[in-house]
Amino acid sequence: MSRLERVLAVVLAAVVVAIATGSAYAAITGSRARKLAREAVPAAAAGGGVYDGLGRLRARTADDDPAVVVVDMAFPYDASDRQFGEELSRRRGDLRDAVVAYLGSRRADELGAGNEAAVKAALRDTLNAILSLGSVEELYFAEFNVIR
Repeated sequence: MSRLERVLAVVLAAVVVAIATGSAYAAITGSRARKLAREAVPAAAAGGGVYDGLGRLRARTADDDPAVVVVDMAFPYDASDRQFGEELSRRRGDLRDAVVAYLGSRRADELGAGNEAAVKAALRDTLNAILSLGSVEELYFAEFNVIR
């Protein structure tokens, strides 16, 4: 193998390692899911602001043989309402706990794909019960999986 071929092989290996590292980082941090959540919001709503700060949440269902529910959601809000934005940041832990509690209190068949609208409505109401300075009008799922 000539010197040029060895240099090209090393460069190719470095590119492969860089791509693999970047892909692993994106998968671990969930950056792709957050991007998809932002893209799932209609353009008219996206102008105000999108809250996707709850991150990816996991819960076990209430079944005898529990399934795992993975959800990553976002919702539009008025970004100019600074007080509501601060409340979202301040209550982030409470909002996450409420979503996990709701999902953990349901059976897997209640959370199935055919019930997505009902799940969104229930989660919206759950979040609104915690928030006092504003409200969530609509939820968007970047990811919603029930894994058995």
